[in-house]
Order: sequence, then C-alpha cells, then structure tokens
Amino acid sequence: MWRPPTPAAGYLPDRWLTAILITSAVSLTITAYGLSHGINGIFPNLFYIPILLAIFRYRQRGLHLAVGLAAAYIGLVYLITYPDTVALAEGTVQFVAMVGISGIVAYLLGRMQEQEKKYHGIFGNSQAGIFLVDRESLRITEVNRRCAEMLGYGVEDLMGANLRKIWQKNGELREFMYQIEKENAIVNYEGTFVTSGGACRYVVISAGVLSPAAAICTVVDMTERREAELLLRGASELSGILVRERDERSLLHKACYRLGHIREGLIVSVWLGKEERISLFSISDDQYAGIAHHRPLRRLIESAYRTGTLASRNPAEDEPLCERFATIGEVLALPMNAGNEPVGVIAIARTNNGCFSAEEVSLLATLANDLGSALKLSELEEERREAYVQIDKNIEQFAILGDHIRNPLQVIVGLACMDENPASTKIIEQAYTIQAIISRLDSGWIESASIREFMRRHY
Repeated sequence: MWRPPTPAAGYLPDRWLTAILITSAVSLTITAYGLSHGINGIFPNLFYIPILLAIFRYRQRGLHLAVGLAAAYIGLVYLITYPDTVALAEGTVQFVAMVGISGIVAYLLGRMQEQEKKYHGIFGNSQAGIFLVDRESLRITEVNRRCAEMLGYGVEDLMGANLRKIWQKNGELREFMYQIEKENAIVNYEGTFVTSGGACRYVVISAGVLSPAAAICTVVDMTERREAELLLRGASELSGILVRERDERSLLHKACYRLGHIREGLIVSVWLGKEERISLFSISDDQYAGIAHHRPLRRLIESAYRTGTLASRNPAEDEPLCERFATIGEVLALPMNAGNEPVGVIAIARTNNGCFSAEEVSLLATLANDLGSALKLSELEEERREAYVQIDKNIEQFAILGDHIRNPLQVIVGLACMDENPASTKIIEQAYTIQAIISRLDSGWIESASIREFMRRHY
C-alpha cells in the first residue's frame, strides 16, 4: 500500500493529507452532480485543487495521486454520460488536460527543487561566508555555517539577528547599504566585523540585490592577510632602523616599540642575556611589565635563550596563566642569535584569540636573528672604538716617552765629552745607539698613526 513520504519539518502531515482527501471528495461529488444534470465544463476544474496540493506536497508521488484523480474523473464521465459522445469527448479532453498539467507542474517543481538543492549546496558548503539580509530592517534572514564560524557564532545565533550585531561601525554600514541602494550591487567593500568574543575581523564584502526586499552578501575574512601585510611593513621599517641606528639601547627600545605597534593585540618584550642569566630590557606595554616575574612565561623565555631555538606557548594546551595575565594568548619566544650564540630573546604575545601563521613565525624569527646580529655588530663596533682610543693613548705615550729619554741622554753625552778617556768614548757611542733606537721608535709610532687614520677612513 502506498504511503506518503515523511513530510519536511514544520509541516503538519495530517492537515495536508486531510485537505487533499476532502477537496478530492468534494470535487468528485460536485462533478458527479454536475454530470448528472448536464453540466460538463465547469466543475471538473475543481480537481486542480487536490492535484496541485498533492504534487506540491508529495512531489513525484503526488503525480501518481493526480493521475488517479484524473482517472476517477474520466470514470465518472463514462459512468454517468455514456453514450453521450459530446460529453465523453469533453471529459476525455479534460482528462488529458489534467494529466498534462499535472506532469508539467511536477516537472517544473522538480527542476525548482534541483535548483534549490544546488543553491543550498553552494550556500552551505562555500568557503566564503554568505548571508541574506533584509534591506529595510537589516535583519539577517539566512546565514551559512562558514560565516557563523568566522565570527564565533552558531548559525542559529545569527538567524534573525540585526546586522548591527556583527557590524558595529555605523559609518561603514550606512555607506555599504547606500551603495547597494544606489547601484544594486557592491564589490570588494572593506569592513570590520566583530566576533562573539569582541575581536575585530577585517573582511571584504561583495553584495547584490536578490529581491526588492533582500540582498545577498558574500564575506571573505582578510584578517590574517591584513595582519601579515602589517607585519611585513613593520619588518621593512625595522630593517631600516637596524641599518641606521648605532646605539644599542636606542636600537632595542625602537625595535620593541615598533614591533609592539605593528598591529593591535601584540605585546613585545626584549630580553638581554649575560652568560647564563637573562633579564627584561624593554617592553612595549608597561601594563605587562610584571611578566618578568611570572614563572611560566619566564621559563619559556629562559628556555629559548638556553637552547637558541624557538619556544612557544599554546593557550589551548598549556596551563592557564594567572588572572593578571589572563588576556595573554599565544606567546612566541624568539632567540636573537648572532651566529650560533644567542644574545637575547624577543617575546611576542597575543592578547586576542588569533594564532601566528607559519609565515609570520618565520618572518619574526628572521627579524630576531637580524636584531641579534645588529647587537653583535654594535658590540664589535664599541670594541673597535675602544681599541682606537687605546691606540691613540699608546702613540701619545710613545711620543712623550721618546722626549723624556732624549733629554737625559743629551746630558749624558755632554758629561762624557767633558772627560776625554776611552770610557767616555764608549759612553758616547752607546748614547748614539740609544738615540738611533728612539728615532726608529718615533718612525714606528708615526707610521702607526698613519695606519690608524687609514683604518678610520675606510673601515
């Protein structure tokens, strides 16, 4: 025995089936009455009511019911009007029309159903966020899973919600809706959505008018890309600082400040090591200066300094931090390596729910190593300056020492000349030997001074 399929959610199957049965019975009764009284052309149209209800509700199985109703009608015609050929001909035409219209409606409804399935397949499985919005009330009438997950909501949380719930910058929203009203479409509009946790997501929205009352919007999350671009821009600026800045302390403070203000939600601290110990030198936000005494974070930084490799904290896996630092999420401890020797650590923490991408980690690690190399070069530059100062002192002392030796030597020669004996002659000869040695020393420090000036000009 044929049974109607299980109806979709939201429908009451007894009412649909009851309506079809009642309208079918009424149509058969009235048509039988009309045929018995010679009225053949009006009442058969009543059959279209149960036929359309059955096809609309039960799709292909409803077509079987429609053909059955048409057969019941033609049976009545033959039963009541036979052998009236005119009535039989009219009844046959009505029967063919019923079957034909039922088939056409079922076919068109099937095509519509296929298109609807395709639409919902694209809508539900798209990697872009999609939502429908009422242009008057700004109420979200439909939203796909990707869009809801992008903003940290469930689909049911956004269904029926006002668009202002996720788009809180009224200026952007007004301009967006104005462009839709004016052009009926808008492409690649940049906006800022707010997640369920209050974080900002930078998105690109394209929209078009779907009906006089609704618009369909496609949303692509550009937050990671935008943050990567900001990071690249900050890295470029920091590279310029590394080239221009010579003072070590100024370099570290500027690097810490620049990295900490590349984008929102970053806390950057610079740590310098000396032998086995490491201490905080600079931090981009003084509110988090207590990080130097927080054991879990300090252990992470000491591990990076000791091993010379990246150390990180994943908030989803590691132990939670104390209440004071509860806003800190992912943390990267990047050693500043100069060759194979770590000279310090750059610690970068996020205060939102985002994570660093592999490309961002690689870029930050390169920046940390560049900063370590710059510190090493600065240290070598300081040692070179100290060496030049010492060379200057040595040259000056050589010049003074030569004069100090010559003066008593002249006195010795004068006294020896006053006493003519073999010993005096020997003393004078040795004095001239000492004078020759001092002259060679003078030539040496003069040559050293020339070399020093050459090195200062060219190195």
